[in-house]
Amino acid sequence: MERTKSSPAPSASPSKPVTPPANDASLQEQHRGLARFVPYFRNPDNVLRAKLDLLLLPWMFIAGIMKEMDQSATTQAYVSGMREDLGLLGNELNWFQTYFSIAYAIFIVPSQMMQTKLRPSLWLPFAEITWGLLTMFTYKAKTAQTIYVLRFFLGIMSATSWPGITSLILTWYMPAELALRLAIFQVSDVAGAMFLGVVQAQLYVHMNGVHGLAGWQWLFIISGAITVFLGLLGLLIVPDSPANTRAIWLTATEKRISRERMERHNIQPARLIPWRVLRAKLVLLLRHPLTWMFLAVFAQNAWAGRANSYILLYLKGVTDASTGRPLYTTYQVNLIPLGGYALQIVTNVGINALGDYKGWRWQICVVSGLVHIVACAILASWPTSHGVIMFAYFLTYATSAGGPAIIAWLAELLRAEPEARSIIVGLTVTVVYVGHATIPLGVWKVTDSPQYPIGFPLAAAFSACSISIVLLMRFWFVRKFPEFPRVGYGAGEEGVSDGPYTDDAEGVIVSKKA
Repeated sequence: MERTKSSPAPSASPSKPVTPPANDASLQEQHRGLARFVPYFRNPDNVLRAKLDLLLLPWMFIAGIMKEMDQSATTQAYVSGMREDLGLLGNELNWFQTYFSIAYAIFIVPSQMMQTKLRPSLWLPFAEITWGLLTMFTYKAKTAQTIYVLRFFLGIMSATSWPGITSLILTWYMPAELALRLAIFQVSDVAGAMFLGVVQAQLYVHMNGVHGLAGWQWLFIISGAITVFLGLLGLLIVPDSPANTRAIWLTATEKRISRERMERHNIQPARLIPWRVLRAKLVLLLRHPLTWMFLAVFAQNAWAGRANSYILLYLKGVTDASTGRPLYTTYQVNLIPLGGYALQIVTNVGINALGDYKGWRWQICVVSGLVHIVACAILASWPTSHGVIMFAYFLTYATSAGGPAIIAWLAELLRAEPEARSIIVGLTVTVVYVGHATIPLGVWKVTDSPQYPIGFPLAAAFSACSISIVLLMRFWFVRKFPEFPRVGYGAGEEGVSDGPYTDDAEGVIVSKKA
């Protein structure tokens, strides 16, 4: 069987990164002023990391915010006047998300493959500029059918963002630096939702009617324009891989240091993989139980998380019991969910930071899932008290820590299989978005709002199934194959072992018959 050689497995406890020599004369000379007063910058490794944190990381974080804003702008516009202006009286909102999700799911893998032929410094900004233009011109849409088409192509272009940016983080930051940077990027979607609510609320108050355009139309114009500008900046900031970077903000010495950092941690730069090697790896993945257990856990956890996706519709429709009038203004409807988003950021980052410190992975998945079940059970019963409903809705925001925890656990279980880790995560994201494209059509129908008699019970069931599989992984798989994190697929029942491999002159992984 054809196999690629796996990276050397690290020890159970992360080792401290090796500090490079601090007497790099050229870099010390370049930063002599700052290094004279701040000892931290006397280490060239720290200087490179600081540059990445001040240029690349902010760009990635803002790109995550704008992706969420552009992706969710249609929902925000829907409850801010678009529904009435365009006469959307059916399940058009569900179809807006469905067309986006279908395109997103289909083009995740092809988009990643594009980056083996095109530099990320060209492909990522191009995709961002294109989807920014699509978002901007949504303001001119007069029918739901036009928005369906725009949303589909928006999904195609957006498919490159999450996996592409995650790959950049994994390429430029070393293992001891990854957790914090990944957490910052992962909460960018929540920050984007918060920012979107603030922007739409202000546009509704200050821009509604300006130049004959409604506030929701200005949302598409402004959000798209910011995205286009960010894409143009990306042409200057995105640095490709340390193996072939052309970033103008990195000196020749810093480019060399970036390659040395990868070598010290046994991280290989991006390489082309022959189809026969990829095919052999896919066969291994598809027949290994860990793939299906992880896919089931992560997908069901993500699908359960949709329980709070339609809080805007509830807030828009809730009325005062005494007067029968809407309880909240449109301005308040856009602002109230911000508290939930803030709670989600704090709990997600805080709980997973504690999980890193304590070594908790499956424990966080189980506890978060149990709390989510409680919240969904309350919503499924649909109490008469508005306060209780709001409490349950906000409780669902505090249960998102399980997603990053399960990804971190997979990374530990597959630390000897970096290629498999990437393939499984990509496959899982595709399955998640297939679910996002289809499940809401029958489960979260707008016509079932706000009680969702199918949606809330099903969300609780997804969490319960996810917990069950996590416990199966912990008490069957981990105990049965304790050597799996160290040797990878060699620990499986199939008796698969790594075969020899070589790297050709073009950096292509070439496997041989074992």
